[in-house]
Amino acid sequence: MTVHQTIAALGVACGLTFAASGGAGAAESITPLQPGATTGIPNAALPPPGLYFSFDTDYAWGTMRNNSGDVSHLPADPNPDVKASNFEAVGALMWVPGWKLLGANYAAVIAQPVKFAHTTISDPLAAADWHANGFVGTVISPVILSWGLGNGWFVGTGLAIATPDGTSGRTWNAMLGKYTLSQSNIANHYWTFEPNFAVTWMKDGWMVSVNNVLDFNTKNTNTDYWTGPIYYLDATVAKRFDKWNVGLVANYTQQLAEDRQFGKAIADSMATHVKIGPMVSYDFERFTLSARYLGAVYTRNDVGVSFVHVGFSMKLL
Repeated sequence: MTVHQTIAALGVACGLTFAASGGAGAAESITPLQPGATTGIPNAALPPPGLYFSFDTDYAWGTMRNNSGDVSHLPADPNPDVKASNFEAVGALMWVPGWKLLGANYAAVIAQPVKFAHTTISDPLAAADWHANGFVGTVISPVILSWGLGNGWFVGTGLAIATPDGTSGRTWNAMLGKYTLSQSNIANHYWTFEPNFAVTWMKDGWMVSVNNVLDFNTKNTNTDYWTGPIYYLDATVAKRFDKWNVGLVANYTQQLAEDRQFGKAIADSMATHVKIGPMVSYDFERFTLSARYLGAVYTRNDVGVSFVHVGFSMKLL
């Protein structure tokens, strides 16, 4: 198994979903798992024992979409642009000690994302140009299990925990012309628990992998806001040619319940995403460089974002 089949994504990249004032939006702020974050790797398989490091960066951009999948309209302007973009970076360590648990290979991961966000609203009566940056909550995966079934088949499961320990965001103050500390984290004021189940097949240079992830969120006690559970399906089909690995990646995301605040359901808060695009990676002697593009095909009740990922992974010990 090559280095690029380790931790290039691991589902620890933070997302770009947000609730826009006056428009449709899913989740109270960002979602811990970015749609498509776990594409490009054999999700159910683990590398040989060792300590691995990965660093993934991505740039994301898109426009808010309403419950019909159309560009969201604010009351003051029939054709406003509510746009968001951000740059994110995630560093992750994976430990594969060579232990067996329930007959499966065991691993654990810790990851730290950082986020630089930019949101603009062009409505003449509600114009805004918002910048913020800061550390997103640490993500810990204490248990990752992989069973080899033979003939190239693997099944895997695990649990990721997104903590609310993100730093206070630095928000651009247009009146002062400088960044000031925000009163709220750029990360979340609630915990997220993410179990997953994955199936991978690898044979004759081919790799087909499907990862199913569920987000379960606790309530933000500061705002009495609860973000409904979200289902993610990430899929990868790739073929290896010597040191090159090329293929297609795709994502389907569906929020399973409406958000709730002060005991009431938030209308038009159940997000849907469909994304697809190419991937490529190249194995060097000491590390693997990878790139992916996930283009927005359909979005409902969220920002219709497209992503470009570039990262590397390597074995440290």
